Amino acid sequence: MQIEPLAVNAVVCQEVLTEATGLLSAIRIFDTLTIGSDFAHFYVLTTAVSNPGDRAEHVLKVTMNRWGGEEVASAPEYRFTYGYNVDFSSPGGFRLTTEFNVDTRPLGPLGRFMVWVFLDGAPVAKAPVTLRR
Repeated sequence: MQIEPLAVNAVVCQEVLTEATGLLSAIRIFDTLTIGSDFAHFYVLTTAVSNPGDRAEHVLKVTMNRWGGEEVASAPEYRFTYGYNVDFSSPGGFRLTTEFNVDTRPLGPLGRFMVWVFLDGAPVAKAPVTLRR
């Protein structure tokens, strides 16, 4: 039986820093990116929080799609299990940093896109991003 997550969030940003303690910092969060070359470079920080006791293996996939739905870039699927810092009766957590370096030349006119996060094949989070020159 599949257990639904408590929350899944996606943040689009310029950089993700990992501190010595393991904490993450999203730097320069944005929804519009002005690019000066043929490539749009950004990161997506995904956080997922499980319901207590979810010990199953899961698959996370992050894609960038045109506003109408066509996928234009994606990262490889990532298999994971939730981590539990306290105990299995507390919510578990997982964080994934995904780097995108999208060649915009085949995209034609730039504009609005959507970053999607899929957990076990189901869409669970999204974040809009507008690309412009």
